[in-house]
Amino acid sequence: MASSTSASSPHRKLLRSLVYWAVQRCRMSESPCRLTVSVKRPAEAASASLLRVSVSDTGVGSKLEEFLELDVLARETPVEKWDGTLLITTTGINDEAIYRYRFNLQEEISSARFTKLATTYKNHATFSGTEVCLCLSNEADADGFILWLVGFFHKILILRAPNLACELFVEQIGNAESRNVRLPQDSDDVHHSVMASSSDRLVSGLKDYALSHGNTCDKCDTCILNRDLLKIGTGAANNVDRRKAKGLHVEVVIVIARTASDLCCWMVNCPSTQVLYFEDFVPCPISQSSFNVLVSTDWQSYGFKLKGGFIDDEGNAVLEWDSMTFARVDIAIHTYLECAMQDGQGSQQDRHLVRKALKSALSHLKANHARDFLSCHGQRVREYVPDLAESIAGLILSSNDKEFQDECITLLGLGSDQDSEGLVRSSICEKMVHIIELNDTKENVDDNAPYLFECEKLDEDSQLDEEYEDEDMVFDF
Repeated sequence: MASSTSASSPHRKLLRSLVYWAVQRCRMSESPCRLTVSVKRPAEAASASLLRVSVSDTGVGSKLEEFLELDVLARETPVEKWDGTLLITTTGINDEAIYRYRFNLQEEISSARFTKLATTYKNHATFSGTEVCLCLSNEADADGFILWLVGFFHKILILRAPNLACELFVEQIGNAESRNVRLPQDSDDVHHSVMASSSDRLVSGLKDYALSHGNTCDKCDTCILNRDLLKIGTGAANNVDRRKAKGLHVEVVIVIARTASDLCCWMVNCPSTQVLYFEDFVPCPISQSSFNVLVSTDWQSYGFKLKGGFIDDEGNAVLEWDSMTFARVDIAIHTYLECAMQDGQGSQQDRHLVRKALKSALSHLKANHARDFLSCHGQRVREYVPDLAESIAGLILSSNDKEFQDECITLLGLGSDQDSEGLVRSSICEKMVHIIELNDTKENVDDNAPYLFECEKLDEDSQLDEEYEDEDMVFDF
């Protein structure tokens, strides 16, 4: 898993690591699994009682070596925040017993770090799973920690990992008004299927995320009714044939919400985007190489004006837009290994794959909605279309050559009774805009542009006379 250089609190780093390994154990299982995170907190914020946290899964049994990955984090965490103790309960599908251990990562003497506790036999029952329990200090910003955890878990649900059900429970204890908060896993996407591909699942999850405006619980009823108005771009790349990062997959999904008068909550454009970054089906801080790909991408070729970008204190990439023409832009990047690993080797970074997948997603978005995602150059050219179309229409209709007029009207696809200036101008305008859209991608630069009139296409062997070669007469649409 990518290491974070952010100022994220030790509590958050610790929970992220424990959830990461729990998800990998579930991925290695051949059966449907459940991931459950439970937090019990005292009712009083100033209470000396501790936050009791449990991360459990029904995946394959854990290897104790994986918890050594927390060594560095334990040394970074003040003992008053976390004493370094983990209570681990685990069993494999073929184990005869349930094993319990106490692991103290703050202990410097290696022989004293590990204590085996009472073993419970399974009596021929067949199941597997792991539970990790720990106690954290009830710090002053416990509310902030809980809020972050809910948001973090909400992002996990975006991926809709196959064969994995996820639950988060937050329980406030210690008084007569104790309350439980449960974050369910559901979706308003009627097209969501358990057989969907990883990319389709990410599309479905990111749609829900956008429709709830990134909120962890509340959904916007107005936006849900307009789910089909979202514009989607998807891209993927893989490294299955290379020795380095063999089996690495990168998927990118972009969701665009347009500004529309009937969507009052989207009337004000959002000038920035927090990019959702996932590694091996878990939200993670973005790597520097992937961030560099984001800020160096040629966004202008797809109609976006990137003002700048930065990595926030939690390791999230934030892109800032200039002159946004859309209400909201959501971007998700997911890098994962085809087979989950339990030896400490998470998905390795490959900026080339991230760049390829991002470009593919942008190209897909543009191919399906060319008019909305013209390059900045294309947009400038399009501004001249109405005046140019009016001039051409005027030349045609002001001609005294009736045969010439009729031929132009026919070539424009209009009938003999459709020779009004408005219809002719509109037809020319539409054709020119279509030509601009077709030739607005770098891939089409070397291709011959379509012609306004098909009869204008010259034979490949013919040459223009020298007197018509003045470059002032050449128009490139």
